[in-house]
Amino acid sequence: MIFSTNFSPLLEDFDKSERLTMAAILKYFENAGSRHSDAAGDSAIKVSETLGVAWVLTDWKVCVKEFPRYGQKIKVETWSEGLVSPFGTSRNYYLYADGNPAVEGTSKWVRFDIRAGRPIKVEADLLDRYGPEPGKKVFGGEKLAKISLPEAFEAETKIQLRRSDFDFNNHVHNLNYYDFALEALPAKAAAAFKNARISYKTALKEGDNAVAKYAAVDGKSVVAIYAAGTDGEAGALACAVEVW
Repeated sequence: MIFSTNFSPLLEDFDKSERLTMAAILKYFENAGSRHSDAAGDSAIKVSETLGVAWVLTDWKVCVKEFPRYGQKIKVETWSEGLVSPFGTSRNYYLYADGNPAVEGTSKWVRFDIRAGRPIKVEADLLDRYGPEPGKKVFGGEKLAKISLPEAFEAETKIQLRRSDFDFNNHVHNLNYYDFALEALPAKAAAAFKNARISYKTALKEGDNAVAKYAAVDGKSVVAIYAAGTDGEAGALACAVEVW
């Protein structure tokens, strides 16, 4: 089942050149998936509260062919590929601006028992409700490449977490890690990229702070976001972001 939904962009979704930002694109993809879940009777907040189960995002890859412009009509198509492991699935996306293909994306998700703190097997009947499209791929069907972190970084930015960074699962919301990475990028790199790869490792929780470390690697900009204690020293890797 190809789930299609329209979005009405807001002023804050655009940069000074009237281009839709990568943050807004990620937001539209996330909400298109959420609307598909609602249609499948698998509402994220309701299921989390009643069953203690959630879909946990582990990876993104998004490539922009042409950034949509202010005033254009936005439509997103999304679909599940079906099971890619006993515990998870992939969800793919196309974004259209005035009917023209503009952005392509994919994401990986794991079914997670919040109370037990571990992945669980995806029920076949649950995934069937999404109408999987296992033969419909993006990026030529290629597997997501691992983000290679450098041995040394060029700069680091300390991140003070805010209450507004946390979502209904009491974790830092997944899209906020991209915002943290953007703060750590040099201005030139932040203005030039059209592609993003994000990999989530360990959720930042209440009481954590964070530090974002930047390096240029093989023509790409890489930011590693770590949990940090009150002393500001980096601990566990929370998220890796690569843009180019």
